Amino acid sequence: MDMQSNPTIVYHIGAPFTDNDQMIWSLRKDINLLVDKGILLRRPKAFRPLISQLMDRLDGAEASTEDQQALLESIVKDLEISRLILSDASYMGDPGEMLKGGGFFADVGPNVRSLRQLFPDVPGEIFLCIRNPALLVPEAFNALKDKDYERFSNGADLLSLRWSDVIDRLQRANPDCPITVWCNEDTPIIWPGILGKVTGIEDATRFAGELDIICSIMTEDGGARLKAYLDARPQFTEKQRRSIRTIFLEKFVLEDAIEEEIDLPGLTEAMADQISEAYEDDVSVIAQMPGVTFLSGGE
Repeated sequence: MDMQSNPTIVYHIGAPFTDNDQMIWSLRKDINLLVDKGILLRRPKAFRPLISQLMDRLDGAEASTEDQQALLESIVKDLEISRLILSDASYMGDPGEMLKGGGFFADVGPNVRSLRQLFPDVPGEIFLCIRNPALLVPEAFNALKDKDYERFSNGADLLSLRWSDVIDRLQRANPDCPITVWCNEDTPIIWPGILGKVTGIEDATRFAGELDIICSIMTEDGGARLKAYLDARPQFTEKQRRSIRTIFLEKFVLEDAIEEEIDLPGLTEAMADQISEAYEDDVSVIAQMPGVTFLSGGE
């Protein structure tokens, strides 16, 4: 693989506890399509050790042309590609330290910057799925073996957590990378559009895994009906298909699959409601941020 062919590297950085690696599994269903389009999808275990080794050696410095070429060849092998997709939520940092220093993913800027320093001469794009902190923080805490809330929270004010601040730090540290953002709450409805953006295939292509997430929260019968309905109407635009997905989800949703228990020391229902309201306001801010492409369920 020659760097002069200028492949674009896609960094899907999470966030943790959002699609849970579904990006990889959905796209793998279309591996032949991706190969035909010159798009390479690598699982984390195939590139994480290679990237970590060079990051440790560089310690934040910029990789030389020779190092970039060697790393790219190690990941890509002898394939000629136009787009490389690297999906790994660990780029955001340890989920157990998301409130480090009382902030919210305080290290995301330098973390991703160090990653970008491995390929400073290669175009890059950042993709980020965000989630309501009232649900994200409790899940991250309850995933810990050592459930010491004081140590986990670092005195963070949950009412002040803003994804727009996280994205601003990402932009400041990586000004050369456009950022695409969407909400985890919208993912089941807009998953086909997300797959299109990540792969750069934004025509009328139907992805084999486009219904993976929505079908996981619907009855089996509902999922089968949705697939059959859409398969019988290939002429529908993505906007029309999105409307149909919304209708079917409302009718066949598995309530247990979407109900999330909020279990966090000191977090009352009233506080959770306040955090959720602040999150909704913050999403409106993010949608207007320069340099950010926001994928909305209402488009």
